[in-house]
Amino acid sequence: MAITERDFPKGHPKAADYDPKSPDAVEWARKNIHPMGERDFPVDHPKALDTPGNKNHVPIRAGEDPDRPELEAHTGATEEVAAARRAYDASIAASAKETPTLEDGRVNTAKIAEDAAVQFVMKQGHDEEAARKIVREQGIDQILAAKATLQAGE
Repeated sequence: MAITERDFPKGHPKAADYDPKSPDAVEWARKNIHPMGERDFPVDHPKALDTPGNKNHVPIRAGEDPDRPELEAHTGATEEVAAARRAYDASIAASAKETPTLEDGRVNTAKIAEDAAVQFVMKQGHDEEAARKIVREQGIDQILAAKATLQAGE
């Protein structure tokens, strides 16, 4: 009998070509008939109790790969890569500057702008004292506008 469109999957008891002894029927019954009631996991799921080699005995910890416990948690990095990352982070942290704040805790944007203007003038070949004098005389706005104009052309 030629079946052009299946009404039920192969091996299903209501399929038109159902044979209870066929491999398809045996596999369908293995996956879908549960004499003990509902399953917590589908057949062949890694956590199903009747799946050979299930890993239910292995504790699951946040961020850890239970198959590769030697890797760093959350990142999956080897010990060498993790050590290199920590060294790089420490080198960056050493060069970090604290953000200037006002007494009420807000960020001191004026100080940040003034420091940026002084740094820009110092890059033009002036020492810090001369740079601060130029910023006071010409104004922060003028210096930062010149900086933006020069950087836009790069």
